[in-house]
Amino acid sequence: MYASCLFCARPFGANESIEAFPIGKRLAFDAAKGRLWVVCGHCTRWCLVPIDERWEVIETCERTFRDSRTRVSTDHIGLAKLRDGLELIRVGAPLRPELAAWRYGREFTARRRRTVTLSIAAIGVGAGGVVVGSALGAGSAALAIIATGAPALQFTGILGFSLLRLLDNARAIRVPHDGKELLVNREELKQTVLVPTDDAQGWGLILKHSWARFTLTGEDAVRATTRLLTRANGAGAGRRAVSSAVSVLGTGETVTHALRDIALRTELLSGAHRRHMSRFIAEAEFASAGVGGGGALFLSQRGRNPHINPASLALMPAIDRLAFEMALHEERERRAMAGELAPLLSAWREADQVAAIADGLLVPTVVEDKLDELKAERENRVQ
Repeated sequence: MYASCLFCARPFGANESIEAFPIGKRLAFDAAKGRLWVVCGHCTRWCLVPIDERWEVIETCERTFRDSRTRVSTDHIGLAKLRDGLELIRVGAPLRPELAAWRYGREFTARRRRTVTLSIAAIGVGAGGVVVGSALGAGSAALAIIATGAPALQFTGILGFSLLRLLDNARAIRVPHDGKELLVNREELKQTVLVPTDDAQGWGLILKHSWARFTLTGEDAVRATTRLLTRANGAGAGRRAVSSAVSVLGTGETVTHALRDIALRTELLSGAHRRHMSRFIAEAEFASAGVGGGGALFLSQRGRNPHINPASLALMPAIDRLAFEMALHEERERRAMAGELAPLLSAWREADQVAAIADGLLVPTVVEDKLDELKAERENRVQ
């Protein structure tokens, strides 16, 4: 393979990600048609790679693109950026659901691992106290006082875990809005809900914070919800839950449709909650009228805060909550990189026409048959 551009004659440079093809800083590939290009970083022209050097490289590019954590795709073309600076341009239908499972599975699993570690550490203090206290107290009456300290140490461990929970509840989430920072604690997160809207985005957020409650839409809703869901999903999730969340995203035609569907389901839950609480409060008023001031006691005995909505960001179904956070990250990356896709799509169409002519010149029928066979094998492996 040549190491410089066919059009401007300047060097392509090198990459470390594609071992079988360490040439170029930007590679474009069409797995369905078996085409591979090196995109010149200087003149941006697409240089077609000789046909006998493509197949292993295309498969490697496909796997690498699937594993990429930074990528965006449209209906026809996708762009992935790797850590060593290599950019992969993938021509073909997007692979968003498959990619999301790999990309977010690791992140949510790490969150769960961190939560479990903190819990075990707190409980371990108490368990260690029991063992040490029993060992010291069993052998000598003189150490009986130390033995009596074992329950205290166990209680300390439980108390430590409880304090971690209390600190998490008290730690406010800072949400930027209109040049200010709004503070939202976990209890207020239980009163913050998603709502469907009629705008292009399809959803908004009723935000409860330190001094008011109001509705956010558009970019304000995206920024606030992204921060709030990071806290709401702070305990992480297992791979099965992440896969289920990816399936939820795959039910909509686009990510936007999937987000609106989640908001609609949340609205149904909120409506059921409002009807339930109306009956609940009516019962409380009846009890108050009957026993004189007994309404507050009735509410406390029922053990339910009428302001806490089970459809809120903190309490909504975990799968929907995970899917919503994943979709927001997907949408943010798509917007950040979407500006680069339009010129790539135009350049690909031109390069594809040239490649079709080049691949069709002087290619024997037996070679075309072999290419079709290799394409079919590759598609079976991908599926």
